[in-house]
Amino acid sequence: MVDLDLRLHPALSIKRLPGRFSLAQRRGFLGFGDGDEDRGLSKHYEEKRVMGYTPEQLFDVVAGVDMYEEFVPWCQRSNVIWQKGSELEAELEIGFQFFVESYTSHVQLTRPKLIKTSVSKSAIFEYLNNTWEISPGPSPATCNLHFTVDFQFRSPLYTKVANVFFDEVVARLVAAFENRCLRVYGPSKVVMHA
Repeated sequence: MVDLDLRLHPALSIKRLPGRFSLAQRRGFLGFGDGDEDRGLSKHYEEKRVMGYTPEQLFDVVAGVDMYEEFVPWCQRSNVIWQKGSELEAELEIGFQFFVESYTSHVQLTRPKLIKTSVSKSAIFEYLNNTWEISPGPSPATCNLHFTVDFQFRSPLYTKVANVFFDEVVARLVAAFENRCLRVYGPSKVVMHA
């Protein structure tokens, strides 16, 4: 008799055959059930760029969380729950393709140079951290932006979807803040790229 030691996984179905031999049938859907669910669950994005707006202008647009539903892609609702001094909590609802989820974000503000956000309550994210570091730019009325985002979904399904659309989402995200600056403050100062 052959005894196979197969590790059970939710995607496995077990059929008993005569004797001690078991046949495990594994079916995957969009990569699920293939054993790779725990790899690549977290995502990281980092961008550095010179923006044609002052540090104060960019800071104010990023800190205006209650306005996100008006210009941030896929943000369907943004509501500041409370604010005390340089900290606030906001409820955000995001919708992308067929996913719609809400979460609560804790925001720390250090005007005009730093904004840190982290998810404080979420069914969708294991964690989500954003950092906007803003410093004076190479010429007047410009700033240097160092933007980072780190996150991990709780669901492997959401991770698979994020892997497909991640580049598009982050590219549109930073562009949305730049476009909001354009609407609020007018054309950016000319920024010469080396």
